[in-house]
Amino acid sequence: MFDLLFFHLLWVFALLAVVLAVCCVVNWLWPDESLDGSRIFMTVALFALIFDAALTFLVFADSQLRYGKFSSALAFGGRACAYGLAGAAGFCFARLREQRRSRRFQALRINAAP
Repeated sequence: MFDLLFFHLLWVFALLAVVLAVCCVVNWLWPDESLDGSRIFMTVALFALIFDAALTFLVFADSQLRYGKFSSALAFGGRACAYGLAGAAGFCFARLREQRRSRRFQALRINAAP
């Protein structure tokens, strides 16, 4: 159980790193674009979780003999936990980015005398 959770967690964090890197490159190449990789990743992870639930409980549930270990609720729980942890990490990265951006703009603001 925990080895599969660890594998799924590593896989989802690798996906997070790829999405963040691609968005960073796009933002560097086209400065007028502002792609937020963390929010894009959370959207992709949400769709992947919905697709995974549909596969687990609708497709694999009909063929228990062939896909028994993938169609159990315990296996889906591990994958959902990995998606949730990676989504929380993506949310924390987005929050840190917003805080860094607001501190940078506060440092640039000049207070004029009235």
